Amino acid sequence: MTTPPPKDFIKDGLDNNNLIETIKKIRKVIEGGGSQTIEQKQSKLMEEYASFYERYPMLFDMAIKEEPFDWNSFNYFIHMRTKIINDELTSEDASKIVGQNWYDKHINVEDTNKKRKMNHP
Repeated sequence: MTTPPPKDFIKDGLDNNNLIETIKKIRKVIEGGGSQTIEQKQSKLMEEYASFYERYPMLFDMAIKEEPFDWNSFNYFIHMRTKIINDELTSEDASKIVGQNWYDKHINVEDTNKKRKMNHP
């Protein structure tokens, strides 16, 4: 039996626990008080977490937003990532599932609401 090739997204050594801890640390800075503006905090975090920013730019951008962090979406991401790591899903299948769920949650609801408005003026 051959060993499957390592998954590209875990070659950097960040397991799920490291991702979670990094996000918590970033959010602590963003949500913390102090005299720094949100822009100053974001700039400092971009320097302090440069490798994280380069490796996970979308996740980093989500984490440094002033708005509350969407822990539900993040936990879903971690759940799907775990399934890929454990060879329960391929990245392609996980991507399709996530895409369909996102569509159902955001786009399909909008389409349904538009149809309702058209049928009930």
